[in-house]
Amino acid sequence: MSTFEVKTQAEIDALSLNAGAKGRAYFNDTNGSVVAWDGTNWRSWANDGVHSQVANFDGAGDYIDTNNKFDFLQQTCEFTVTCWLKFTNHASTAANQFILGNTYSGGQVGMMIWYDNRSNTGSNKTLRAMVSPDVGGSPDDIYVNVNDGITDNNWHHIAVTGSGSGGTLKMYRDGSLIGSTSGLTTTASTSTHDMLFGATGTTPAGFFGGYLDEVSFFENELSSGDITSLVSSHNYTGATSLYKFEGNADDSIGTNDGTNNEATFPEALVGL
Repeated sequence: MSTFEVKTQAEIDALSLNAGAKGRAYFNDTNGSVVAWDGTNWRSWANDGVHSQVANFDGAGDYIDTNNKFDFLQQTCEFTVTCWLKFTNHASTAANQFILGNTYSGGQVGMMIWYDNRSNTGSNKTLRAMVSPDVGGSPDDIYVNVNDGITDNNWHHIAVTGSGSGGTLKMYRDGSLIGSTSGLTTTASTSTHDMLFGATGTTPAGFFGGYLDEVSFFENELSSGDITSLVSSHNYTGATSLYKFEGNADDSIGTNDGTNNEATFPEALVGL
């Protein structure tokens, strides 16, 4: 009977493999998945349903409309938004690829997370998040900008948190804090747009090319420890909405079922 050698995530990360090691596989004891080296990247499969299906966006018109504005994001500035994402081509020259958003610019009310290639070249792409309280623009708009935020086409966990009025906007990648900006300002205003995945705006634009999974919304700020735990546990207790994309755009916790606009829901071997 064949068995997989057992390694922790840290031990797997420490391996230095080349194309000649293609096909090598282990049981990941940190998150309970089976991982296999494809010659370039790690791929994994978790038989508990984690990442069994994902949302695939072609970067040319696909998006999902949640049919909700999620106005608590800018009205309280106390929140956590998380997702797993994987770019089809992180080096794409597309100016902006919106992962999610209910606003299109700092001149509009709302919140967005996106990948910005407008002012950088090569691998120096900027992963960005913004919360805008009104149409006044700066200095009320709060941004977190992380150059080289993602520099590969592997799966990554992204979390953005807000700690309330006067608080701090933070961004985490794979459980680690990578950027923060203080000075959040709340507003009573509502967003002009629904929250979209894979694009943003009333007339959707800035299309994302890649995959999303487990997009979640919390009406409170998770601690850094909570986010680190979430990466491995996939336990969304306390979330108000969760999109698992198991063949549809439904909200598996709340009532904000989405409307799919051409995204597909393939099964995925996910490199964690």
